[in-house]
This record gives sequence, C-alpha cells and structure tokens, in this order.
Amino acid sequence: MNTLKLSATLMLLGSLTLGMSATIDEQVAAIGSATPEERVALVNEFKKTVSTLSTEERAEAIAQLRSSMNAKGDQVQTQTRERTRERSRIHQMEQTENMQRTQQMQQNRLGSGGNTPNKFMGNK
Repeated sequence: MNTLKLSATLMLLGSLTLGMSATIDEQVAAIGSATPEERVALVNEFKKTVSTLSTEERAEAIAQLRSSMNAKGDQVQTQTRERTRERSRIHQMEQTENMQRTQQMQQNRLGSGGNTPNKFMGNK
C-alpha cells in the first residue's frame, strides 16, 4: 500500500514538473518575443513562477531564459556591428570624395594662376 501511495505521489509530482516545464518554455518564448514594456510584466510573472520551483528546476529555468536572451542579444549585436561597418564605409567614401574635390580645386587654382609672377621669398 505504501509503495502504491509513493508511486502515485511520484507520478503526480512528475506530471506537475512536466506541466511547469511547459509553462516555463511558454514564458521564455513570450519574453523573447515581447516588446520592452511587455517584457517587464512577463519577467515579473516568470520570477513568481521560478520562486515556486526547487533549486535545480530554478537553476534550469534561469539558464533557459539566459540562453534565450543571449541568442537574441547575439543577433542584435551582429546587426549593430553590420550597421557600424556600413556607416564607417560611407564615412570613408565621403572623406575620399572630399579629398578628391579639394585636390581638384587646388589643381585648378594652380593651373589658372601659373602665369602670374610669384612674389613669395622676395621675387619681384
């Protein structure tokens, strides 16, 4: 009889743990796709859920959330890096164009003023 009660208790506990795991999976997915305003409320709800878990389950749930957020963070970091490179290329192209324009203007001035006497260094 005790074995039957123990088995029933373990099965019930196992099913509750599986149900909690599904809830955590759903919460992590919802947090990952939420707007910043929604994320605050969802994370607070996640904290309430996590507070009811055992130490091992809590560690696993937090690791799952961190993993999910790190993946999203890596994606954002890659996009930021690509945007920064593109801005750098554009800035470099603009600088090159400005230098070419300046050189062309200087060459035009020298070309048109080449017949006038140079009064620098005492030349008269």
